[in-house]
Amino acid sequence: MKTSGAILVIFLCLFFVSALSANEQGEEIFKSNGCIFCHKPGRSSGTIPSLPELAKAYKGKQKRLVRYLNGEAGPIVNPERAGTMKRQIEKTKAMSDSDRTALADFMLSH
Repeated sequence: MKTSGAILVIFLCLFFVSALSANEQGEEIFKSNGCIFCHKPGRSSGTIPSLPELAKAYKGKQKRLVRYLNGEAGPIVNPERAGTMKRQIEKTKAMSDSDRTALADFMLSH
């Protein structure tokens, strides 16, 4: 019984470490692709939604956000301004599925 308990603890530790590194990966993608220049972690600029506003809008809709980042769906937030994201969406479409998912997960964590 002690062995199975120790294995469970090790498994849980590895799970949390991998989750942390996935969030760090998403943050790095967010920053390196310039998303942070417009989508700030604080308040919005008025026309550009902040990171928390995006997270709120896409809460429970991770797959929809990933589809948007892959160019397969329109935006939920400010759809009338979708054209301003065209160049960024081309970047996210070129990402791997795992990178897009890590980016979406990071965005939703705010």
